[in-house]
Amino acid sequence: MGRGKRVVLDSISFDNQSQAKGFFKEMLNRYIPGERVSPEDSAHLEGLFRRHPAYATKVGSGISYFEVMPGDYGTQCFCAVRTDGSKEDFSYIRCVTQRLD
Repeated sequence: MGRGKRVVLDSISFDNQSQAKGFFKEMLNRYIPGERVSPEDSAHLEGLFRRHPAYATKVGSGISYFEVMPGDYGTQCFCAVRTDGSKEDFSYIRCVTQRLD
């Protein structure tokens, strides 16, 4: 049986997408909505965010920092805070899989 698709970021790599999803899910759950992501976690998130299929649109004026924000149905998600102060939420799962659907 195949090992799955590797996920390689500048700061960390994973043997398969399941490992990457687990890593970022655990990271997301360490924070509460409104909390700024630590510099160490931000280094990983920056590489992950670049994998988003709509990255060119989502990055906008550039990223100042990452935070966690409330999501739909009582969940939470990562949010990129741009240099102009605007915010763009993104799915870590979509970044791992690089799929728009």
